[in-house]
Amino acid sequence: MDALSLGPIMFAAPLALFALLGLPLLWFVLRATPPQPKAAELPSLALFQDLDHREETPDKTPWWIILLRILVVTLAILGLSRPIWSPPAPETNDARGDLILLIDNDWVSAADWSARQSAANNLLAGIHADRGVFLLPTTSQTPEQWLGERLTPQAARARIRALSPVSWRPDYTPLTAALKDFKGKAPETLWLASGEKSTGFDALIAQLKTIGPVSVVEAVSDQGVLAINSLATTAKGPVLSLIRTNADGEQKFTLAAYDENGRSVGSVSGAFEKGAATTSLEFSLPENVQANISHFKILGQATAGSVWYWSGSSRARRVGMISGSTTVQPLLADTYYLKKALSPFATVFEGTLDELLSEDLGAIMLTDIGRLSDDDRAKLEKWVSEGGVLIRFAGPRMAAQTDDLLPVTLRRASRAFDSALSWDDPQKLTSFSETGPLATVELVSDVFVRRQVLAQPGAELPSRTWARLEDGTPLITANTLGAGRLILFHVTAGPEWSDLPLSGMFVEILRRITLPAREIGALEITAESSLAPRFWLDGYGSVQSPSGDAKPIAAQKLSELKPTAQHPAGVYEGSAVSFPLNAGAHFTPDPVQNWPAGITLTTVSERTGQNIGGVLLALSLILLMIDLVVSLILAGKLSLPGRNKLAVLIVTSLVAGGAMSLLPPPAQAQSEETKSPEAALTLRFAYLQTGDANLDRLADQGLRGLSFVLFRRTTVEPEAPIGVKLETSPLNLYPFILVMMPENGLSLTDVQRTKLAEYLRNGGALIVDTRKGGTVQPGNQVDPHLVKLLEGLDLPPLQRVTDKHVLTRSFYLLDGFSGRYPDRPLWIEGASPENGNSRRGDGISTIFITDADMASAWAVSDNYRPVYSVEGGERNREMAYRTGVNIVMYILTGNYKDDQVHIPSLLERLGDVTDGMFNKEDIDPLKEILREDPQ
Repeated sequence: MDALSLGPIMFAAPLALFALLGLPLLWFVLRATPPQPKAAELPSLALFQDLDHREETPDKTPWWIILLRILVVTLAILGLSRPIWSPPAPETNDARGDLILLIDNDWVSAADWSARQSAANNLLAGIHADRGVFLLPTTSQTPEQWLGERLTPQAARARIRALSPVSWRPDYTPLTAALKDFKGKAPETLWLASGEKSTGFDALIAQLKTIGPVSVVEAVSDQGVLAINSLATTAKGPVLSLIRTNADGEQKFTLAAYDENGRSVGSVSGAFEKGAATTSLEFSLPENVQANISHFKILGQATAGSVWYWSGSSRARRVGMISGSTTVQPLLADTYYLKKALSPFATVFEGTLDELLSEDLGAIMLTDIGRLSDDDRAKLEKWVSEGGVLIRFAGPRMAAQTDDLLPVTLRRASRAFDSALSWDDPQKLTSFSETGPLATVELVSDVFVRRQVLAQPGAELPSRTWARLEDGTPLITANTLGAGRLILFHVTAGPEWSDLPLSGMFVEILRRITLPAREIGALEITAESSLAPRFWLDGYGSVQSPSGDAKPIAAQKLSELKPTAQHPAGVYEGSAVSFPLNAGAHFTPDPVQNWPAGITLTTVSERTGQNIGGVLLALSLILLMIDLVVSLILAGKLSLPGRNKLAVLIVTSLVAGGAMSLLPPPAQAQSEETKSPEAALTLRFAYLQTGDANLDRLADQGLRGLSFVLFRRTTVEPEAPIGVKLETSPLNLYPFILVMMPENGLSLTDVQRTKLAEYLRNGGALIVDTRKGGTVQPGNQVDPHLVKLLEGLDLPPLQRVTDKHVLTRSFYLLDGFSGRYPDRPLWIEGASPENGNSRRGDGISTIFITDADMASAWAVSDNYRPVYSVEGGERNREMAYRTGVNIVMYILTGNYKDDQVHIPSLLERLGDVTDGMFNKEDIDPLKEILREDPQ
């Protein structure tokens, strides 16, 4: 039996109501159990003469006590049956009809997915139990299967808990087609919408209105979603374009870059101006750092659109250049046009050949150099064979004479199309090789060639040709040499022989051929090439393994591809090419400004029921306390002044019950004045008051959530946390203080710094969270706000916690430390010659520094529900709780779990007293192993 509805009240656990059948039996049991009679000591016989001989011992329990006790039991039973007060359905809807529940679960919805799940479950908790629910996630490509299952509200809630956001936008077309064939009785449709339009939106709305009334619950959160829209490469570094869905006010953000191993290699902050939906941000990083970047991520945005994987063709280049032509007119020089074309994505170096070879270059360009000297040719051949790319441009000198360091053999002299002795017209560039790296370059139709150097015909010429003219003669040829590449443009690098240097297509060609040789080879695809997924991204932007039935994609369709259910966002690769498919690449916000007529906008509170079970249980407890006091008085165990004891009792109990109802919840934060005296007798955690109300509330909610987890899972039972001030609060009462770093940092006065230093010297601990989720390397003094905070605290050098530190096993076994951002570094005190391990003397660090934003992952509301979403969903939230538990247990219990380091010494002594029980050859290897790794 799933649920039971009685008018406006629904019981989620109706089986508990069967206990009400036992109330008549309780009535007879209570009547047969009178209160205990009064006990009187018998004095002398003379005293009995003055006693009243009337019978005063009742023969049965008073009816009002029985009624009170039955009421207590009834309220407890009703509370345990989980009653929900359901508001009446709108008059236009049939409250007994089936319900179609649409849920947008694309990556735009991932930013507040936990809140959306809670909203959907609350909506279903308020409907009648006998209503059928057809659950439809809008990103599904098989809506017919979902429409084929009529679920109970309870089963639908279980399905919703199993749903998770995906890394593609919804296409409502299949859903619309499936609804046309829907035959079920569904007078109402409820849509938990993201507020963003997508493909087939208008058609879906029209189809839903033909089925019955439609109600829409818009996005749970008013915060906008940020996404990375595109990436361009400059000589200084990559420039990323960002877009957001809500352009109402100014919005700050931080963008971080990561390598293949997930380590942050740089971060930069930016902001959207008020009213602006787009902005751009430039990473000014050295070329060697850029070469290691795998992807970028917007910190604090746990969506697939906030992640951008970087392909090799987008990276910055280092290109050397040597010119054989000289001119007094710079604008006529071939190098001028090359520099202009290379400037958006490459750093150009000029100099002698020896100077260029000493640089770490990916490509070297030679403009109109006919014959190289034997020495230069040998040096270049060796450099190319080791993986370099040599790009040569033709000209009068090459037409007159050349060497063999070319991809093809050339004919002597050049071919002119528009000279006085030629009958040919200038030739147009017509095609690129379908198997070469230029296959997907967009062809420009107005590029004409007036002069060129010709290649000798041969069997290998077609396979070495990357671009052709109308008459089939090659314009660009290439060939491999060892691990490197030889590339030849059969025209000049300037506009003297062709229009190619004046075309925007020239920039894209150079962008591809200046890649490292191995990556140029990766761009050579065939018509049959296909790419299999290396990994996918889920809706949160986290990496996940592809499914077993993952389908490859055709390499020729890469420029048109968008993430779909068949090909989610991620990285695809094959033997020929590697391609990152980014969720935000084609994303353009299109918010629903005005929903069409006939659509009812509603809120979660309007459609959900209220759980009144807690109220009934609390009332039952209050009445039970009243019954206890009454029973004690009637049994003579408790005396009250005055004759009308019952009236005094009732009034006192009602006053006490009213006072209890007015008390704040136990977990509610109180003022420091009320908590500080109690902190000496109870365990409490503290956070530093920063003056930022929102940040202080986050710290309080975070410690409250961590305290709740500790209470449930360990023997540590902390009370509600407290905010402290360094100048006035008794800091020594708290085992640690959490410091949430504001965006503009913290400025401590000399008095505050002295108090904090004294607290740390006396055994206190400090947990500092910069909340940035990017690089936090205190040892290198990367974060200036962090350096400013720690200045003057007399701390030893800091070290990053490794997987062998006792922090990874103080309670849970961990392989990393997480908060709102997963797998973040944690910094603690390093060993120093003065103190061995730490100033506390017990090997426990007094400071912990992270950027994982742990409090956001721990934070809970007054009902102990998560407040903020986290990257990686509930799995990462659990790891954040475990990280917090390990830190607390480490601070409270010390390093007792690290005593294994003494095992070698114990074995030494063991060998002296075993009297030959163990062989020396057995003990010695074990001692060596334990010395190297005591774990």
